[in-house]
Amino acid sequence: MPTNADAALGPVLGTTARADEFATAAARVRGGYDSTAAAVVGTLGAVLSADDPLPLLLHADAYSRWAARRFAARCTETSRRLRPSDSVGLETSELVRKFAIASGWRGPCYLLGGVSARRFLRIARRFAARGPVVLCDVLPLDPDALDDPGCAVTAVLLGGPEPLRVTGGQRVPLLRALAEEREARS
Repeated sequence: MPTNADAALGPVLGTTARADEFATAAARVRGGYDSTAAAVVGTLGAVLSADDPLPLLLHADAYSRWAARRFAARCTETSRRLRPSDSVGLETSELVRKFAIASGWRGPCYLLGGVSARRFLRIARRFAARGPVVLCDVLPLDPDALDDPGCAVTAVLLGGPEPLRVTGGQRVPLLRALAEEREARS
């Protein structure tokens, strides 16, 4: 059973932006991370630990599109030589690998792409029917930026004590889908 998560408080939102930019999201907000990778490590660390081999579902769409766009721009830049790290940086799994190394977590991870936040949540509910599952969504704050644009990383434990309290106007699609689902249940 989860040890780090406090599901009654709802999701955790880690961000490289100032925390007050996300004050309307009814989530525990942890702001001020230096990079997307650091935000993923810190946010998942608030929900998972090495003792929690829970499955992790990672919504990879927005981050993957941003990483591919950045890689393509670097390929066309004649003054820059590509390095192996450039192509590895495309991999969303790198973000989870950094978390696993930092925390010692060894649970299964499923990267989902090509699905909306609502579909992602429906898939997650199927996983949660078998036991607790952690959802993670990585959303670049400026999808057109070629350097690390900053991000919002959402981590949610499903299958723990319900209800998740997510209300208000969210800028984060996963939080918005959770709020809409909650309203539909009421």
